[in-house]
Amino acid sequence: MKAGKTEEFLNRNLVIPQRTEQKIEAAYDIVRSKCRERKEEAGDLTGKKSQERTLRRRRVLRPSMAAALAAAMVLLCGMGVLAAVRYFNMTVEERDDGASYTFEVNYELKPVEVTAVPGYLPEDIEDMGEGKYASGEDDGRSITIWAMNMADIDYYNQTMDFTGVEKVEKTTIQGMEAHLLTFQDAEKYRRSKDIYLFNSQEGYVIWLWADYAVSMDELVRVAENLTITAEEDPDLQYYMTQEEKSQEAAEEQKAQEEWEAIVNRGVAREDITPVGETLDVSEFLGASYTVEEAAFYDSLYEVPGYTEDGICDREELEPWLNEDGTHRPYLRSELNENGEIVKEERADVKFLAVKATVRQEKAYGEWTEGTPFDAALVLLAEGENGRLAPSPERYVPVPSEDYQLQMDGYCFYLDQPADTMKDPQYFWRYMEEGDSQTYTMIFAVDADLAEDQARLQNLALRFNGTGNDPENPKYSALW
Repeated sequence: MKAGKTEEFLNRNLVIPQRTEQKIEAAYDIVRSKCRERKEEAGDLTGKKSQERTLRRRRVLRPSMAAALAAAMVLLCGMGVLAAVRYFNMTVEERDDGASYTFEVNYELKPVEVTAVPGYLPEDIEDMGEGKYASGEDDGRSITIWAMNMADIDYYNQTMDFTGVEKVEKTTIQGMEAHLLTFQDAEKYRRSKDIYLFNSQEGYVIWLWADYAVSMDELVRVAENLTITAEEDPDLQYYMTQEEKSQEAAEEQKAQEEWEAIVNRGVAREDITPVGETLDVSEFLGASYTVEEAAFYDSLYEVPGYTEDGICDREELEPWLNEDGTHRPYLRSELNENGEIVKEERADVKFLAVKATVRQEKAYGEWTEGTPFDAALVLLAEGENGRLAPSPERYVPVPSEDYQLQMDGYCFYLDQPADTMKDPQYFWRYMEEGDSQTYTMIFAVDADLAEDQARLQNLALRFNGTGNDPENPKYSALW
């Protein structure tokens, strides 16, 4: 995409919607009346009182009538309020690696209530509610439709910035200016497709977002068959003031900082349950957990007691196993704090087997029917306060690898019989009070972590049965 700045102001011509044209004649009498009022007010009201009265009048005008009134005033009163018939102006800046959209909102016009309902959906995609449409499977076939009025644009997206854009195709869909966005390395990174429909006359922007397995042609067809309604709603609030926005932003920032402070507070090293000692978390689901031992293996087949019956999802594991049971390397990305890729490399993988014991200390409560045996690995890092909190390191598989064995750090194997499992994906078992089981979990771990003794000392286990409370994390040591 060529570098450069393309300014597209949607108010180039005074093109009035048909329904507005029909009301202009009715607006003439109102305009003349208001012009006479304005002259009379000039003699006996201060500027402040005049503004207050004008504001009160403005708030009772319906958006379509306000647009008609503004157009008529251009003709009759010569006040030059052309922008009043447009809800927004838009400026587009295109760069080599992205695009930015900036909106100038016309606050004279009250936001309208907007809905966009698809008349066509690709095969096997169904309505999931709240503007989401999907196949119900994790197959990249999903579409999201968001109808944004001017209050939404003003609050969320006065500036929309996209990076990694390969192309912005400009066309017309349903009589509206439409931008079709595609992204660089779309297949490799499973990137989305986006369509924006801009309607400055009726006061909305429609955003259609499609996941990687939905083609742009399909998404265009969805856009072409949308039923869009823009209606006046007396209950719809006006725009937030700058003061209100600043106050809300400050509150959100404060809440975010407080939450991060809680999470980053971490735990003291002495509060991590050592190997061989029991972590009693029976106040949650009635169970306690003990790590007995842990060891790395190059081959899955070397793990003592290994059997295929213990695999959670064979379809996830088998593509990554060599004939000798070793793990094939995968392509991973290292991300910075902003989620941007800073490095890519092939990573070798080893298998970590953890033997643990679970004991049901209490009988199940009214809402509990089983005990979770599974756990997740958590890499911790020491902060300035000397406490341990989740490490800021972020590594993820390149999406096109379809690699999920390390998803969220959870185990993919459990060697207990599955006949009492509530759900084989989550490793739950039914246990009577006083029962205990010793079992083995297996995790996939990047080889560079497994071979780094300094970082390895901060690798801990978080049992699912602890409740996973970030304000009060409970970890078990592995060595």
